[in-house]
Amino acid sequence: METASATEAARRLYRTQPQISRLIAALEEEVGFKLFLRHRRRLVPTQEGNLFYNEVKRILTGLDEISRVADDIRSHKEARLRIVSQPYLGLAVLPEAIAAFSRSRPNLRVSMEIRSRGDVASWVAGHQFDLGIVALPIEVPGVRSEPFAEVRIVAALPQSHPLAAKTRLSASDLIDQPFIALRPYTLLRQSVDRLFGDLGLSLDIRAETSFGLSACQMVATGLGITLTDPLIARCLPPGRIQLRDWKPGLHLTYGFLYSSAHPPLSVVTEFAEEVAATTKRLAPDHVHLLAERARGFSRRSRVRLTSRPA
Repeated sequence: METASATEAARRLYRTQPQISRLIAALEEEVGFKLFLRHRRRLVPTQEGNLFYNEVKRILTGLDEISRVADDIRSHKEARLRIVSQPYLGLAVLPEAIAAFSRSRPNLRVSMEIRSRGDVASWVAGHQFDLGIVALPIEVPGVRSEPFAEVRIVAALPQSHPLAAKTRLSASDLIDQPFIALRPYTLLRQSVDRLFGDLGLSLDIRAETSFGLSACQMVATGLGITLTDPLIARCLPPGRIQLRDWKPGLHLTYGFLYSSAHPPLSVVTEFAEEVAATTKRLAPDHVHLLAERARGFSRRSRVRLTSRPA
């Protein structure tokens, strides 16, 4: 599954290709379903094979942590912080949050995994990670969610687009423009479809992508416009696209996921506060921190202001 090649798998495992084929056949017999289809001398994963691989990988990741945890305890190191996040938050927010948090904790070891929204919840439920960061709502047994911010979605336009002359757009401004949409299974796409359906409007969808950053990159080429999280738009170099607020507008709610089996360690909750503060700092005009997090952010800001040298 990792190499897409039985020959390369054999090389990595110091086996022959016939041995790899026999191992696969033995595993298929043991689990009771086909893992691969044989097509033109290639192994093509079945749907069951993909599902099996994703679950096994999640379990083995947890097993890999055992030796690291033992090493940390033996050497009296600070706790390891294990984070799993959706791609756009992992790209736009977490690098800066981790850097800020680590400055006061030089011995902290951080492990970050980027996964789909559903996988984030499953991996937190399986105790492989201390903290998940996703768009809400999401409900998975064994997981407790805590919303921390609402983010206002913006319209992204090519740099020289005629609509950039407006300071605020309307939904009707968007319907006659080539539109780059996220895939239908994404939370933002579902919200966009619902809103425009309620308004009786149809978007002229020219392209679809599963990744918000690639939608913004297509906007930068002049292919069309899109509706995006302003945090993702920050990942592009300055001057590539224009962002505009629009009416009636949409919001996404971001939240933290914790295992419901046990309370989080203090280092986890402290890092969550840093993520909330970083999210607000990166897009202050479009991020509204929810009550509990806003109070924490205000306290942190006061401490930072009063601790500056005269």
